[in-house]
Amino acid sequence: MIEFTLPEYPELFGNRLSEDERLAMMPITTGSNRTVETVLLRAFAYAVATGASDVHISGHDWQGLAVEFGIRTPVGMVNFRYDGDNNGKHFRAKMFDLTNTPQGGSTPDLMSTRFSLSFPAWWVREQGLPTTGEQPYDIDVRVEYAKTFDGWSFTSRLINQQTAPTLEQLRLPYALEALIRRLICEPSGLILATGPTGSGKSTLLNAMLRYLINGQNSIVTIEHPVEYRLRGPGPIKQIAVRGEVTFAKALRSALRQDPDIILIGEIRDVETMDVALSAASTGHLVLSTLHANGATDAASRALDLLPDRTRDAVRLAESLKLIMAQRLIYKFESEPAPRELGVYERSWLEDNGLELARPLSETTSQTRVGKTALIEAVEIDYPISQVIRGDRFDPDAMYRLGSRQLQYETLVMAGLRAVEQGTAKLSDCRTKLETNRPAGATPPLRTELARRFGLTYQEVALGIDTYIAERELNSAATLDDVFKRMFK
Repeated sequence: MIEFTLPEYPELFGNRLSEDERLAMMPITTGSNRTVETVLLRAFAYAVATGASDVHISGHDWQGLAVEFGIRTPVGMVNFRYDGDNNGKHFRAKMFDLTNTPQGGSTPDLMSTRFSLSFPAWWVREQGLPTTGEQPYDIDVRVEYAKTFDGWSFTSRLINQQTAPTLEQLRLPYALEALIRRLICEPSGLILATGPTGSGKSTLLNAMLRYLINGQNSIVTIEHPVEYRLRGPGPIKQIAVRGEVTFAKALRSALRQDPDIILIGEIRDVETMDVALSAASTGHLVLSTLHANGATDAASRALDLLPDRTRDAVRLAESLKLIMAQRLIYKFESEPAPRELGVYERSWLEDNGLELARPLSETTSQTRVGKTALIEAVEIDYPISQVIRGDRFDPDAMYRLGSRQLQYETLVMAGLRAVEQGTAKLSDCRTKLETNRPAGATPPLRTELARRFGLTYQEVALGIDTYIAERELNSAATLDDVFKRMFK
C-alpha cells in the first residue's frame, strides 16, 4: 500500500476505530484491500477536522491511476495526490457506491447527489469540535459529479449542521443585525441574498430562518439540494427540487401548505420570480438567493426576471424589502502595524470613494485563521422603491439613496474596515472585491462622517452602532450628538 500523508494530520484515527464506527463513517469492504476506503475516509476526516467547505477528487486519463485531492480549508486550498498501486481506478467507483449511484451505461455525465458521514463523539472531542454529548457528529455531503473531457471529477460540499451559526454568532455590525431582525419579523416581503458560489449566502439565510423558529411560524424551504436541516418547534417542511419537481412547482405547492415563511434556494427564472412575488405580496415572508455582484445589480437582475417588466416592476417595488450582497475574504491573526500605501492602492481607494483620516495599520501576520464575511445591504425603503418602479431603472440613483442609509457599507468599505481591525489584508480586498464606481463619484454617508470627524471606518461603524443601540432605547440623541460625544 502506498503511504498517504495529509499535511499536519499524519494519522487521524490510528487503530482506535471499532468496525461499527468505521462503517458508520464510511462503508469499508470486508476484504483485505481497504486502501481506497481508508484514503477517502482520512481525506474527509481531515476536511471535517479543519473546518473545510469542499473536497475535490479527480482523475485524469493522462495521469494513469493517479488521483488528485484538493481540500478547501478556511485558510486556503490544501492539495495532495494519491499515486499508488492499481487502486486509482477504484476511487470513482467507490464515490458512486457512497452516493448510491448506478454504474455503467446509465451513469449520467453530470449529476447532483449526496451522502452522509457520522463521526464518533470521542474523535470529535479530540479535534476540538462542538459536541452534543455522546451523540454522533453527522456531516451531510453534497456531491457534484462531472465526466470531464479527460477523466472525471467529484466536488463534495460539506454541510456541518453542528457549526451552522445563529444570527448572533455571525457577528454582523449591529446596524445591519438590527435591520435584519426588524425586516424578517415583518409579516411579508421578499429578502434577497446575492453573491458567488461559496460566499455564505445559504449560511446567512439559514441563520435568519433559525431566528424565526418559535413554534408559531410555519416554515417551508425549497432547495436544490436541501442544505441545512432545520429543527425546532412548529411546522417545518423542507422540499428538495429534483426531477419534475421544479422551483416554481414546489413553490406553488408550498403556498397551499399554510406557510408563514418560505425559503427559495435560488430564483433563476421568470416563472419562479413570478410565484415568489405573488407569495411575498400575499402575506408571506420570502427569502431567496439571486446571482448578482451587488445590491443594485441584484435589483436590475430581479427586474430582468419579471414576466411583464412594465406591470410587475410595481409588484417588485412593493414586495422587495432588503438586498444583501456578500463576500468572504481570509481572516488573519491580528498583528497590525502602520505602513505606507502605494500609488495604485491609493488610486483604488479613491475609485471606491474611500478616504483615510490616518495612516493605515494592517496585519503583518501571514497566519490565516478562517474567513470573514463582508456584506453590502440596501433596505428597499419608499424612495428606492420609486426608483425600482420607474419607467427606466437607474442603478446610480438607487446607490445614491442606499448610500445614505445607516447600515450601508460597500463591499470594499467593509473590507477596508476589516483591514483597520487588523484581521484582513488590503491586497485580498483589491483582488476579491469589485470596484464600486458610483461610490467613487458620490462617496457614501460613512465616508462623509469619516472625513468630518477625522475617523477610521471602524470608528465610524462603532459610532453608528452606538447611535442605533441608543435609539432602540428611545434616546433622543441625534447621530451628531453621539459622534461628538464619542469622538471629541
